Amino acid sequence: MQDKKWMLVLLLSLLSLGANFWGFPVYVLDESKNAACAMEMMQRGDWVVPTFNDRLRTDKPPLHYFFMIASYAVFGISPFAARFFSVVMGILTVWIVYFFTKKMAGERSAFFASLILVCSLYFTIQFHLAVPDPYLIFFLTASWLSFIYAHQTNKGYFYYLSYASVAMAFMAKGPVAIVLTGIIFLVFILFQGDFSWEIVKRLKIVQGIVLFLLLVLPWWIRIAYATEGKWLGDFIWGHNIGRFISPMEGHNAVPGQTLLMFFVALLPLSFFLPGAVRSAWSMRSTDSFAFYCLIAVVAVLGFFTFSQTVLATYVGPAVPCGAILLGVFVDGKLKDTDFVSRGRRIASVAVLMLTAAVPFVLNMVIGQDRWISDLHYLGWWFFLLPAGAVAGVYFIFNNKFKESLLSYLLSWWLLGIALFYQAVPRILEKNPVTQSMTMINQSGREVLAYYFFNSAYIFSFQRPLPTFYTPEDIQSYSAGKPVIVVTRKEYERELVAVGFKVIYEKPYLFENSMAIVLINQP
Repeated sequence: MQDKKWMLVLLLSLLSLGANFWGFPVYVLDESKNAACAMEMMQRGDWVVPTFNDRLRTDKPPLHYFFMIASYAVFGISPFAARFFSVVMGILTVWIVYFFTKKMAGERSAFFASLILVCSLYFTIQFHLAVPDPYLIFFLTASWLSFIYAHQTNKGYFYYLSYASVAMAFMAKGPVAIVLTGIIFLVFILFQGDFSWEIVKRLKIVQGIVLFLLLVLPWWIRIAYATEGKWLGDFIWGHNIGRFISPMEGHNAVPGQTLLMFFVALLPLSFFLPGAVRSAWSMRSTDSFAFYCLIAVVAVLGFFTFSQTVLATYVGPAVPCGAILLGVFVDGKLKDTDFVSRGRRIASVAVLMLTAAVPFVLNMVIGQDRWISDLHYLGWWFFLLPAGAVAGVYFIFNNKFKESLLSYLLSWWLLGIALFYQAVPRILEKNPVTQSMTMINQSGREVLAYYFFNSAYIFSFQRPLPTFYTPEDIQSYSAGKPVIVVTRKEYERELVAVGFKVIYEKPYLFENSMAIVLINQP
């Protein structure tokens, strides 16, 4: 039976996390820049200096680039290859959550924890993208769970796995991996009340620091030398300290935002989070595993609460530990025959009413957008949610708590698969980059870029584009030869003034800007 449960979890994760990850274009800003950066590194045969459009890219360390380069080498440059290892990281994250939770909290807790992850739309979306977050989430989860397992079982080699994993997380996203891990380990040890030199030796901290440095220093030294310190300065001060102390790229922090994003990330069972938190805290002296997961969640959410720049991806490292908290809590309540109260029956009916409104709202919202209004029918896929809620209400009114939970989870799991096979491809194929590519390729003209332009063009053309920043420079370069230019609507007037004319324009998806394509008259 144990193997069957694990096989079920594996199958569900393969079906949801692997759902059509190859079937839609690389378009979203962060994804297109990361995928194109890895592409350029591979084309140059350079494993050290990351570039985007032949310009130094200092946003992130290189771990995800390394994985993408390896994937490109096997599968070729494509959306499949760019996202392949993100999907692998997601499946591995589900696996280690199941493995460690089973060891420390029991098989049923492990089953529910991993099932909550697999059925989370947030989790499924995160691991469908060619960005560094899937790598960060996996390696931080591996580090944190290896540490508590080593601490509980005295299996010292798991400490080494923990320190190696945090080194890989550092190579995925930088100092935030050390800060979060340090906070979690220190707070947990302090709560254990045994902080001493002896505990430092038992935790193999000195050896862990040496292992960490051996894994990260070679690339960091080489990038410092290759860029004369520019990459280090821009990354540390601009993309880490700068993001923390001031808003960047319009992603201003809003009070309570991280808590709300975390709640959304763990739907549909996030309504049990208050109870799970209270339970983990009240049992901190007897159930150190659940309490440790609570510390991890609070550390991540607390840290980013103080950040002035907040993205939805920031709460990602807290989601696996949050799923464990919920899995342990739900497992405990399955043994409580009085848990299904009148209040919870009323709550289940309220959830049904809320989810029943979702398809109608989405249908209306999509229908009002003139660029994707023909896709309004995609909102009806969300009827899977009230269908699961109907089953959930039926079971909870018949005192079948487990079956009720599984009904909710199954409906969200099916919705995740439906979105990536139906909604996401149909919406993203309407993006202006994909729709303009045929026209651009058929023109036979040299392709140029002007100032800010959609980064997805670089991945679509599979090469950097000559980029200009003044109308005089692009006019001089294109004198006497036919060219085609990709840029944004705000630069139309200055390009028209030097002899270009617009032949295509369309708003970017998910952005407040418009793509335009222009040609000259040589």
